[in-house]
Amino acid sequence: MHGLAGMHLFRSKLNIRSSDLLSNDGMLIGYTTDRGRAVRLPDEALPYHGMVAGRSGYGKTTFARLMMLQQIIRGGGLLMIDAKLDSDDMSWVAQVARWAGRYQDMQFINLGDPANSNSYNSVLEGDPDEVADRILTSLPAPEVAPAAEHYRQSAKQALGAIVGGVQALGLAYNCIDLSILLHNERALSELEERLRSVLPHHPATKNLSLWIEQYRGGFGNDTGPASARINMKRLKETLGGIAGRLHAFGTGTFGEVGSSYSPDVRLFDSMMSNKITYVSLPTMGKDESARNFAKMLLADLRSAIARIQQLPKSHRSRIPYLALLDEFGAYALMAMNRVFEQARSAGISVWAMFQSIANLDAVSPDFRDMLEENTDTKLFFKLASPKTTEEAAKMIGKGTFSKTTISATSRASESTPKITPAPEGGLSTDAGYAIAESEEEQYRVTEDDLKKVDRGECIMLYQGCELFNLRIPNITISKWLSSKAVPIRVNRTKRKQVKGCDYFKNADRYLTAAKAARA
Repeated sequence: MHGLAGMHLFRSKLNIRSSDLLSNDGMLIGYTTDRGRAVRLPDEALPYHGMVAGRSGYGKTTFARLMMLQQIIRGGGLLMIDAKLDSDDMSWVAQVARWAGRYQDMQFINLGDPANSNSYNSVLEGDPDEVADRILTSLPAPEVAPAAEHYRQSAKQALGAIVGGVQALGLAYNCIDLSILLHNERALSELEERLRSVLPHHPATKNLSLWIEQYRGGFGNDTGPASARINMKRLKETLGGIAGRLHAFGTGTFGEVGSSYSPDVRLFDSMMSNKITYVSLPTMGKDESARNFAKMLLADLRSAIARIQQLPKSHRSRIPYLALLDEFGAYALMAMNRVFEQARSAGISVWAMFQSIANLDAVSPDFRDMLEENTDTKLFFKLASPKTTEEAAKMIGKGTFSKTTISATSRASESTPKITPAPEGGLSTDAGYAIAESEEEQYRVTEDDLKKVDRGECIMLYQGCELFNLRIPNITISKWLSSKAVPIRVNRTKRKQVKGCDYFKNADRYLTAAKAARA
């Protein structure tokens, strides 16, 4: 490798001398540009998380591929959220998994192509409070929208009561079921009557009835049968927004992927069994829905990590689970701060990849500070935004540099009088040489340096002090091997027989027009 380094295979425009190597074993991050040495991150450092910033097309995906390749080869668990819906990336991961003998561990959540996707249900797992919180992550934070706190708490109470009632009956459910229950009087009344009949003294029955009670009456004449009816107008005014979001997740291509009562992908089980879960989001065509789905997925990840934390260490994988969150700024949520703060104890390594600091500030400046505080490894690819380059330079920090000034002086003079008869004259010379040294504090990597970073090159900062200028190896699959590739085949699991709510399947029972036609 010393000979290769002498050939400048890793040449850089930056004059940065990399720190000493971190470890001789672990995940390869890249090769130093000065001496061509491999920089590896040991397993014990992975759960301290990482952040990757850089413009599109300058190496973030290349880095993600390098990390995925190594994690797949060594048998580790992996979650990759790809916000670009790139079929080439999915094909690449599938071929690597086949080559490593791990294709049986592959799981695809492809919202753009349900026929080539495993099924997933983001609201099925967890207790009522967890499910309610997971759904509410798609709502704006209370400080962003006026009066949002009132609607947020009302939605949480409603979701908790409904989910608790459905779970008490032992029924599976999905987003469209919850949406129907939130805006259809007949479906909601049927659920309450069923609970009262089967579980009259169950806490879930009382909780649902108490919640419904606040929406009864209000029709102008509350003395007759109308006083017992649910005022759906008031209910929709309060919960129409969250019901609409759930409806979007439960219909169309999103519904085809995410409405199974017995899904192929259960995130907690996938993490415990070291599955390779690849999630593709159609952010270009369905930006808002895709981002909200990703937020619910991250909330599910948070719930799964909480469950893993409760397990004895002997039950956890010896290889840290790796979560790569591409275009993280598009779907980041404030609730993720706890993941970066506490996932380390569960042996989970989370890497947030984004293009600019503005992506994080859109969530909250406090969130950005939290992310910077809880990521030991920071990679900076080529940056362009003045604010991002300024913040990156500040993160890397300043150093004391010696400044040497060398000065040299020389002087010569000659005099030859021409008036005096006696010959006389003079010649003199003198010279001086001075060296002055001073120390000054300046940024270790300047903003201009960050703009000069080449494709496939990055600046790596580890634990706030170790600095590396790296080249990231580009992992490609040969044309011969690519020609042997077969189409992606989705691994289906044997589905457990469960009884579901089936409100959408039996929608005619809850439609006024359908009832009138039958009458």
